[in-house]
Formats: sequence, C-alpha cells, structure tokens
Amino acid sequence: MAKGQEITNIFLEGSRFTSTAPWMLAVKPFRVAPKVYFVGNSYVSAYLVDTEEGLILLDSVMFGNVYLTLDSIRTLGFNPLDLKHIMLSHCHHDHDGGAEAIRQYSGAEIWLSTIDAEFKTFTDKAEANANPNSYSPPYEPTRFYDDSAPMRFGSVTIQTYLTPAHTPGTTSFLITSPGEDGKPLTAAMHGGPGPISVNEEYMAKHNLTMDDLRKQFMEDGYEKLKPLHVDIELPSHPPLGDILDRVPADPMDYRHYVDPGAWLKFLDSRIPMIAKYDPNWRRNT
Repeated sequence: MAKGQEITNIFLEGSRFTSTAPWMLAVKPFRVAPKVYFVGNSYVSAYLVDTEEGLILLDSVMFGNVYLTLDSIRTLGFNPLDLKHIMLSHCHHDHDGGAEAIRQYSGAEIWLSTIDAEFKTFTDKAEANANPNSYSPPYEPTRFYDDSAPMRFGSVTIQTYLTPAHTPGTTSFLITSPGEDGKPLTAAMHGGPGPISVNEEYMAKHNLTMDDLRKQFMEDGYEKLKPLHVDIELPSHPPLGDILDRVPADPMDYRHYVDPGAWLKFLDSRIPMIAKYDPNWRRNT
C-alpha cells in the first residue's frame, strides 16, 4: 500500500472511531520536549505544556475523546484543573471539538486566531453536514493570538505564526524551554499542513481565489517557517510523522525526539501535496 493511501486510511478510521469507539484511539501519554507532553490520540495530536504559570493545552482533539485527554493529563501527574489556556491551531472539529468541554471543566481560556474566529461561523454547519462524526459544542474564544512577540509563561515562551490556508486562520506554534543542561530547546507544531479547506462562501466574501490560498500556504506555511531553528518537530496528526513509533522505553525521555533536521524535512514532505493542488507551481532549487 502506498504511504499516502495508508495515511488516508488512518485518517478515515480515526474520524469514524471519534464517535463510535473513541477508546480505540487511546495512546499512553509521553514527553516530547522539556516542558511538553503528548496527550492526544492515534488520530490527532494534543500537547500539554507545563509552565510555572499553569498548564497550557495545544489543541483539544475531538469532543468524544475529551475523557481520554483528561485521563492522559492525570496519568502524567498533572491536574486538569490547573489548565489555564487552551490554544487552538484552527477551527476544525478534530482540533477544537473538546475545547468547550475542557473550558467548562477547568475554567481555562480558549485561544484562536481572529481570522478563524470568523471562519468557524462559516464552517461549523458545513463540517457537520459533511461529517456526522464532527460534532463540536459551540465555544467562544476569549483570547486571540498576536504574532508580533512571543508569549512568556515563566521559563517557557510560545511564539505563534499565522499559517493559512488549511483554514484561513491556521496558527503554528514554537515552544521554547530550557533542557536538562539549561540550554534552550525549541519544539514546533505546524498548525495545518493538510489540504486547503476554505469554503466557497468565505472565499466569496473575502474575494479569495484558490491561487490566493495556495500562495498564502506556500509563503506563510512554508517559506516563512523554513528558516526557523527547531530542535523537535511535533506533528499535528501522528500519521503525519513517526512520533508514536519512536516512543522510548522511558516515555519521559524527550531526548529521543531531538532532531534539528526533522522540521525542514517535515516541511519539505508537504511539497508534493501542494504541487498536486497547483500543477503550475515549481520549487526553485
């Protein structure tokens, strides 16, 4: 089976199990960076960031899997009630579906880009109609990203980057914290390396074409991110990387994931997908 078809099959299976048997997606949590832990499932990632100012959750996964996410946080020895922020990469149900339930449980603030805060009013109904497994309790973000400067939470800094056009307001994250030797290590998650999914209604309102979106994807989702120094690449979906296959015998030993070349390799791996959607585009080499 070709790798692309294998990934597609995993995604379809993950979407089906979201509502029918979410426990089939369960994954034991593990550490991926000095202050970052994987608390997602085999279909979609979520990352817990431990800071001196409280816990931060990057993406909330699907509504049906919230109990697994909370259990993963507890398994790591943390209390979900200490969650202060839920930072969403974009407004698709597999990334934001659990946000409102976790907010109600913990009192954490929900973050989203201002662009996706508008876009989700266009996409919620369309997504539900297209996928019966995509139910997401309605939520209202209370905080919005400002990419002009990193956010500081004690010894942890988080820098956000607007990286459309999986959604028009997709956000990517760089998380920097000191390693065991005191030297800073940076982990990065691209918020939306998948296909462009902006609907025609939104495109018409904002006078956007597919060519505009392809250009945004390449300039902001690839060219802008290439020069960044990243020590640890964090996939937004495990099938887009080998993060689950590389869990070490000691799940708290994040050093296994330190690979400064993985970020650019990951970005380059998305080029064939972009080329498929725009056959006239060629990378300059």
